[in-house]
Amino acid sequence: MPRRFATALPVWVVALIGSVGAFVINEAQPWPATLSIVVGACLILTFGIQLALQRKKGLVNRMAFTTTGVLIIVGVAMVIAVIVDGVTILDWTWEGVG
Repeated sequence: MPRRFATALPVWVVALIGSVGAFVINEAQPWPATLSIVVGACLILTFGIQLALQRKKGLVNRMAFTTTGVLIIVGVAMVIAVIVDGVTILDWTWEGVG
């Protein structure tokens, strides 16, 4: 298995588990905020794994590959959630107005 996939797969698994967990745990709360936390945690995990390798060559390419995969996984999860949950993410009110 190429190093690119070996460093990306653990982060992608965390993104998948985090995306599913965001919808299961946050039934009544807004899940887009939780998905942003999942993406942020995956970015930190990506950086940590790349630093643990201690290889300079290809660092940016490996990080871009992993981050692109995370964004695709979370994006697909969000589309599925909008289809299943409806468009309730746009149903918000601002208490400070009128």
